Amino acid sequence: MKNKLNKGTYGYLDRLKAHEWKKAALFLSIPIIIFLVAWAINGTRNTVVTVMVIVGCLPGCNQVVHALLASKYHSMDKSLCEETEKLKGDCISIYENVFTTYEKNYYVDCIVLSGRDVIGYASDKNTDSSRLEAHIKDILKKNSYKQNVKIFTEKRAFMDRVESLGTREPEEVPFREDDRYPGLSRDEIVKYLLMAITL
Repeated sequence: MKNKLNKGTYGYLDRLKAHEWKKAALFLSIPIIIFLVAWAINGTRNTVVTVMVIVGCLPGCNQVVHALLASKYHSMDKSLCEETEKLKGDCISIYENVFTTYEKNYYVDCIVLSGRDVIGYASDKNTDSSRLEAHIKDILKKNSYKQNVKIFTEKRAFMDRVESLGTREPEEVPFREDDRYPGLSRDEIVKYLLMAITL
């Protein structure tokens, strides 16, 4: 269970990185083995098998790109996860998020959501939080969920906000069950939508 890839949990990015590199090695080794066997049997590389092997390497090359992208990011500090878990109360949390946009990718260590509030902490001080907030709001709005989104780059401010969300009564937001997501609460749907736009 320890090595299972659970998106949005602590340690996900490190497990994803290892998983992607293993898949890349497997996808590339199969065509190479076929090529070497065909070469040994035919005594020459100039066969139709060589062309098939070259085409067969394309999925492996694509997987290498995925592995390189995953390698850019690392898991968050465990103490941040533990502190957030203590303070968040019944709020939903998502960890190790890499939001992909058309212009740039943004790493957000932690997101906590409750009612209409979505707050996040990005440890990278150079994160363009206003652009990321606008992107998240836009995606949620297109899916009919109007949220207040705030991404913090200061850890203390984020923790103070998490604590205030965790200690207050959950906001009652009018919600009719969504046919696209049967059985899920509003916060669970927002979590699902956020995880859909992350790596």
